[in-house]
Amino acid sequence: MAKVHPGADGKDQSGLMGQLGEKSREELLALLEQLVQRQPEIEPLIELLVELPLVPTTQQKKRPGKGRERTLDPSAIRSQVDSAFYHAGEGWDAASRVAADLEQLYDIGKDFAEAGEWANAQVVYATLAEETMTHYEGLHDEGQVSWVLEECAAGLVACLNAQPTLPQHERLGPSAREELLTTLFDLWKFGYNYGGIGENVAEALAEHATAQERKSIEIWIREELRPGQDFSSKWHSRHIIDFLATLKQAEHFSDEDVLEEYRKVGLYKEMAEKFLQLGRQKEALAVAQANLTEPMDVTWFAEQLLKSGELWQDQALAFVEVRLGEVKPALHGKPQDFTSAQTINTYRRWLGEKYLLYGKAKQAVDMELARFQANPDHTTYRSVRSAALATGQPGDLWPGLRPQLIQTLERQGRWGALVSLYLDEKEVSQALAALAEMERTPGAPSYGYRSGEPSSHYQAQVAEAAEKSYPDEAIRLYKPVVQRLIDGRGRENYQQATGYLTRIKRLYQKQGQEAEWERYIITLRNSNKSLRALKEELDKRGL
Repeated sequence: MAKVHPGADGKDQSGLMGQLGEKSREELLALLEQLVQRQPEIEPLIELLVELPLVPTTQQKKRPGKGRERTLDPSAIRSQVDSAFYHAGEGWDAASRVAADLEQLYDIGKDFAEAGEWANAQVVYATLAEETMTHYEGLHDEGQVSWVLEECAAGLVACLNAQPTLPQHERLGPSAREELLTTLFDLWKFGYNYGGIGENVAEALAEHATAQERKSIEIWIREELRPGQDFSSKWHSRHIIDFLATLKQAEHFSDEDVLEEYRKVGLYKEMAEKFLQLGRQKEALAVAQANLTEPMDVTWFAEQLLKSGELWQDQALAFVEVRLGEVKPALHGKPQDFTSAQTINTYRRWLGEKYLLYGKAKQAVDMELARFQANPDHTTYRSVRSAALATGQPGDLWPGLRPQLIQTLERQGRWGALVSLYLDEKEVSQALAALAEMERTPGAPSYGYRSGEPSSHYQAQVAEAAEKSYPDEAIRLYKPVVQRLIDGRGRENYQQATGYLTRIKRLYQKQGQEAEWERYIITLRNSNKSLRALKEELDKRGL
């Protein structure tokens, strides 16, 4: 049983600390040497702890001036961060190894903070964060290291928040505050570049920075603004303006000030959004009409304007109609201009949906017909059908349109689209006919199958639909599907193949053609004797 010894504070200490208290200086050094030999990875940490001042005891915590007294050399922390990255090596586990070492350093800062030694805590947090960020880009981090940076940010915010509660002689000096604010700003930049900093740095700076410090921070912010209208520049600048607006709350940064900042850097989508939030739809629409041209931005704004009420419905639709009219000429003589074609389709699809929603039946059909004519397939066919069968449409509209659409698809050899829509409409005989055309039409558009050979997908779908009324056709179609799956090899393919074989067997049996089934399955087994896994799957199904 371990002996009990009085500690320096008069309290009993037992266990390991009590045993160590019995050792001489030489014995303790020998123990430490043996520990390092057995666990060499702790040597850098011991070196750091030797260089660091001790965290104060309970009596020392009352020492005047401890909050702003800086006794820690940041180079000691910096060298340990560098060592952590150097010894972590490479690979996916490197980030975990780095994070484990960095957490030990962070804990040192936390100990200083809990002791009220804010200057030393700030040195640990700031040095650890800055040095880690310089090494971060080449690391495959999955949140381990960024979590440590987030903890450093929280620690620095805690340092900043504590300052007003301290007596003047305990508060951080000007240089320490500048370093703290600089590191917080760097951590905020890291957050929007890499993610992982959840601490609200902007709010902390707005609340606790002095007026002069906020002016300095504003200069740093404005230096980060990037001119340009590409997505990256806009995204970046919006975050900067949001930070600026938060920082300047104490100076009564108004909505007009925010709008002006957006205007200066060309954030017109954000400017239009702000006007809408303020209920100034007319100004929002003017900004959008003058500046928004990307399809996603155009339809987004129109959606937001529609939320403003029925009074703005026509203006929202007209805005997209104008943009559609502007891009249409770009396709004239340029059939391969896929970007313009996609833009036009985006506008037409949006308008078709809204026309239908707001009771503009004729316009909805016209818009969906235009989409179909530009790209005849089963998807645009269904869109025309939905618009033509909508409430309020003439009863003879769809029966009159359907033959025209079918004729267009047939003329262009869109047999895959025809198969899909016939199946959708439960027209099995027509689906079989379209599939037959697909099988015998050389050079037909592929749509997932080689010329003259329909894909298993189409054959299986049509076969399943044909089982009841056209069992012989279903059997004929299932067989090549089975063969292609077997030729593809692999347990999963064999399992799918036996599923279709079960259907074939059932169809033969329903027609009293068991003999034909037996001939087919025996031939199939004999021709694939070498495929052990296939035999196992066939046996499982009793085939």
